[in-house]
Amino acid sequence: MAAAPNALSAEAAELASTHRLGALEGTFAPKRLNRLLFALYIFTTLYLLAMLVIPGLLFFWWLRRNPDFSRRQAAKRLHLFENGMIVHPQSGDGVVVIRWDSVRLYQDITQKIINGIPGPTEYAYSAAGPGRASARITHFYEGPETWGPHMQQAILRAQGPAVLESVLDGGTADFGDLSLSRTGLTARGKGDLSWSEVQEIQVAAGRVRVMRTGGSGLWCGVAVSDIANLHVFLAVAERLSAAHGPAA
Repeated sequence: MAAAPNALSAEAAELASTHRLGALEGTFAPKRLNRLLFALYIFTTLYLLAMLVIPGLLFFWWLRRNPDFSRRQAAKRLHLFENGMIVHPQSGDGVVVIRWDSVRLYQDITQKIINGIPGPTEYAYSAAGPGRASARITHFYEGPETWGPHMQQAILRAQGPAVLESVLDGGTADFGDLSLSRTGLTARGKGDLSWSEVQEIQVAAGRVRVMRTGGSGLWCGVAVSDIANLHVFLAVAERLSAAHGPAA
């Protein structure tokens, strides 16, 4: 995993020890602007200040959210550990510590289409831990195509076996708009579908699609952003479907 060159701060090291986060696996710094865009922002700021002071000051205040124009923003980090993470949220001060074994993570990955042409991809992960521990982690940090899947896989390792065991023992696993049990799937506002009726579960175009057997096609489609711990859901659903589905 790609990592920023700097070591852990004293605060981060103490928090990692206190929360038993284990070994550091990756550190990500805020994404920096390319030279052309940086120069454009500087030119725009100077132009506005020369022509209209207040709009220029407002524009510069807006730029202060960017690490290229704020030391405080530039110093923020996303640290991924064996058992959890430490992150400075993009907005505001403070730091959030969340362990993989207790987090509910929602991902929202969208690509803008501008005049029919694919544009930038935006990444947003909302992590909620016990109590008030929560953070929204976005493409503010470099490498979202690396740290996003890493978080999902870490959660799968930490929670997957226990979730599967609980479901096999007769429990129900709640993943948001979809839940799983030993007998089948439940979709919010749709009802239940037994594993013998589940043909396939697909993830495409930002949606989780449950296909029904018998040529019935799509049973339900749910936005990926409405599914907590997506990789845990998919792994447990695959095991249950294989064990109790049409091919069993």
